[in-house]
Amino acid sequence: MNKKIDIYKNPMKKLKIENPKKVSVIIPNYNYANYIIERIDSILLQTYPIYELIILDDCSTDNSVEVIEEKIKTIKDIKVQFIKNKTNSGGVFKQWKKGFDSATGDFIWIAEADDSAENNFVEELIKPFDDDEVVLSYCESARIDGNNMLIREKSDDLYDMCRTGEWNKSYVWTGKEENIYHLSVTNTILNVSSVMWRKKDYTDIFAKAGEFKVAGDWYIYYNILKDGKISWNCKPLNYYRKHGSSVCTDVRAEIEFGEICRIQNEISELYDLPKEIKEKQEIRRSLMYPLLPKKKIAWVIPHPGKGSGGHRTIIQNVNALLRAGYECDIFVEDDGVSTSDTVRRKINEWYEPCDAGIFVGFDFKKDYDLLFATGWQTIDFVKKLPAKKKAYFIQDYEPWFFPMGDQYLITENSYKYGFLPVTIGKWLAHKMDSEFNTPAEYFDFGADLNVYKHLDNVEKENAICYVYQPEKPRRCDYIGLKALKLIKALRPDVKIYLYGSELVTRPIDFECENLHIIPVEECNKLYNKCKVGICLSASNPSRIPFEMMAAGLPVVELYKENNLYDLPDGGVLLSDTTPEAIASSVIHLLDNLEEAKKMSEFGINYMKDFPLERGFGQIATVVKDMLDTDYNNMPKIEKLYNRPAFKATKEAEEINVEQIKQEPISNDNHGKIYRFLRRCKRVLVKYL
Repeated sequence: MNKKIDIYKNPMKKLKIENPKKVSVIIPNYNYANYIIERIDSILLQTYPIYELIILDDCSTDNSVEVIEEKIKTIKDIKVQFIKNKTNSGGVFKQWKKGFDSATGDFIWIAEADDSAENNFVEELIKPFDDDEVVLSYCESARIDGNNMLIREKSDDLYDMCRTGEWNKSYVWTGKEENIYHLSVTNTILNVSSVMWRKKDYTDIFAKAGEFKVAGDWYIYYNILKDGKISWNCKPLNYYRKHGSSVCTDVRAEIEFGEICRIQNEISELYDLPKEIKEKQEIRRSLMYPLLPKKKIAWVIPHPGKGSGGHRTIIQNVNALLRAGYECDIFVEDDGVSTSDTVRRKINEWYEPCDAGIFVGFDFKKDYDLLFATGWQTIDFVKKLPAKKKAYFIQDYEPWFFPMGDQYLITENSYKYGFLPVTIGKWLAHKMDSEFNTPAEYFDFGADLNVYKHLDNVEKENAICYVYQPEKPRRCDYIGLKALKLIKALRPDVKIYLYGSELVTRPIDFECENLHIIPVEECNKLYNKCKVGICLSASNPSRIPFEMMAAGLPVVELYKENNLYDLPDGGVLLSDTTPEAIASSVIHLLDNLEEAKKMSEFGINYMKDFPLERGFGQIATVVKDMLDTDYNNMPKIEKLYNRPAFKATKEAEEINVEQIKQEPISNDNHGKIYRFLRRCKRVLVKYL
């Protein structure tokens, strides 16, 4: 950031306070001669009166003692203690306890010797202690390097893992709230120098913290907060120095991971944690994986297609595993046209940037710990390719994409080769177990809550939107269009938006606006201005209903087995599969504003628990299970939707048939034609 921090520049004026609170500052030092002068000055320059300064040296091997002794000769207005250990204490918390025992003030600031602070640090953090229940008061930390150059103005990248923005405003919470919502997940108090303490006897807690190599401070904070409040100040008043000599850089990752799990489990036993917090705990553990020995994962995927939601999901989860510390490579079939570079460009442009290795063909140069098939067309390749374990990333029940026959059975057989399955959503996991006797893990459907959310500045229209994708037979465009035609006939003032595809393969003889494929931000605006969203899926649920719910849009879907395990009955209305019933469901929500409002509010609140990060944490946990366990004893999966199917109303059933002309059902298998034409292209390119 090319900014140097200088606490000496423009120092603030000292406050004149008649009866200031007694603040004892403790500086534990070990070999920080280069920084100890600035650390001491950062205390002397405080605007709030300091009662006493206690400096502890733990047998430094540099010239710290000489530097400190010369410096304290110049200090006139503050009582100073300099305590030199005869032997090294062997533990930082022993020094903390020694400082507490030596302090005579009522409030403690442990100011680590290599950190620094703004002149008004104490002035700001002492205020919350007017509340007698506050036991800890801490602030945001800016990170600096060994030369006082600013690395980052805030440290929210380290504690706000899910980018919730909860720390954007100052707050005072009960210790129970802080333990449940923050400290149960990770140590959100990154640096002890950012903390002021109410002095109490913490002897037992400090002693127990000595059992930890890394997470002892985390253990201390959550135990102190069992009885008391915490105050957070969002101003970056503390300067947290990160440099190569920091003790934490030398600690083995395996030890840290074990201590994370230990403290998470202890707090989980202490409180009844909400489901979303348990998911965040998984995410926190998964973020530790980059520091662990890397496992290698290969993905065999079909050729990328623009707008393919299945490919987007694969790439998102590959990226999640990269962030979790796994090494991932992606392999696609050689079509005689594409190169590895062209496929990479397509993936980066059409889905999201991906740092995995991307290769055309199956020339493995590494020994992979895990190999993923990602669709029926990849199975024959995966069967022949070498890997220690093989898995199946299942996004849909693909046999249903074909008429009963060879192709159906070939696709169905893909689930019978013993590959470890992980499914998107619960229904597919239930189906793998109940029909193929193959226990499966799953990750939940989620939504990008940074994109899909309620917008106050979008005016609501008397409109509905429909996911129209005629190239996908499972999207039921014939039934969907007929339902829309019924809606338009029964409620002529309703505006209808279609979106989701560049194709129009069936005549549309009612008034509507086809938006075709639109950016995700425009999808969110569409969901905010419509009153009802329609997404029909005759196989595994789409991610779209979950994105609609996140935006506050009530959803109409089909009442079929595939939708009963993942869609909640509070935010979705599942309709009988006739066009009349679908039209009736939509009209019911248009006519019953209170019910629609309740569904909207439910959807927004429900989806707060299902950000994309939740699924990413789950996939990291699943992969760890695949690599480390027998992958069995999966929990039983129960239905989530427990209401009956919404039936057609008399109004919809008795509408004049002359007014609604039935369009013939097309037998055109668009997906099959597309794949045939693509194969023709590959052959022609080879011979031309």
